[in-house]
Amino acid sequence: MPDQDDREHLLDLTLDELRDRWVERGLPRYRAEQVFEWIYQKRKTDFEQMTNLSKDLRQELARAWRVLAGCEITRQESRDGTVKLLLEFGAGQRIETVLIPAGDRLTACLSTQFGCPVRCAFCATGQAGFSGNLSTGQIIEQLLRLQMIADEDGRRIGNVVLMGMGEPLLNYENVLKAVRIINSPYSLHIAARHITLSTVGVPEQMRRLAGEGLQITLAISLHSANQAVRETLIPLAKKHPLKEVIDAARHYFDVTGREITIEYLLLEEVNLSDDDAEKLASLAQSIRANVNLIAFNPVAESAFGPPDRVVVQEFAKKLRQRGVNVNLRASKGADIDAACGQLRKRHSPSS
Repeated sequence: MPDQDDREHLLDLTLDELRDRWVERGLPRYRAEQVFEWIYQKRKTDFEQMTNLSKDLRQELARAWRVLAGCEITRQESRDGTVKLLLEFGAGQRIETVLIPAGDRLTACLSTQFGCPVRCAFCATGQAGFSGNLSTGQIIEQLLRLQMIADEDGRRIGNVVLMGMGEPLLNYENVLKAVRIINSPYSLHIAARHITLSTVGVPEQMRRLAGEGLQITLAISLHSANQAVRETLIPLAKKHPLKEVIDAARHYFDVTGREITIEYLLLEEVNLSDDDAEKLASLAQSIRANVNLIAFNPVAESAFGPPDRVVVQEFAKKLRQRGVNVNLRASKGADIDAACGQLRKRHSPSS
């Protein structure tokens, strides 16, 4: 467990904020840029390694700030190359974060909350309980640690998905600040179009996000185009009816011009009927959305099961016949409980 440490987490700060702190200390603003370069471009997290800073300044920084606030509890690697980290930021404050390879591309899947208050019926994260929001720095630290792993093979993370533990739009301020830091040329400079935020649907915050001037992709965790079925899968759907979610998604598209992605988990005997296909196709076309079909990944405490491969292909065919752009998303990291719906905040059984 990390020691009790009242130093400020430097990864919480934007470059402008760090510059302001520098001025308060009577230091030149350009020193802030040097520190950002050491951390984000050179991946040095110990101030003693920042050799173009004076020794006195390095010691002053180490007294006031820390770069990494958490500690790595476990690291697991899947047969397919997926890497999962279990990080701890304090007593009971654990999250998982995942590095996903796909050909020559690397994607970082980041968590935004300690557990999840939404408690979707099919997801392991909600079953583990909820103990609060991650800070901006704790979100950024996940990405920095994953990039340091990628550095071992000389590779760069090109995509970020806010699809780990938690509902990003229920931690709006910290998540949006993290997105801006990730996108900054002084940070890891990942293009906004390569950042995806996934939500079960919080209409007010979706509309707010549309006005942020960011070109990130918005993904809706839909899982059923039937309101009654959706309420059994996602308790928050009772508060936010499907029509309100879709209207907010349409607004996001109208304001940003960014196509919406619909995430649809394939659950045997739950959401794969002809009527489900018809409703999903109609809904997707109404907002010009692309549909990602996701195979259900087994969760020990769940009563749900994955459908037969033939059923999946037939469902995808029905959507395509109705003019929907469909992607069958490959599941990564299932053997280390790192796939969609499997993240929680403890050692996995395979560790």
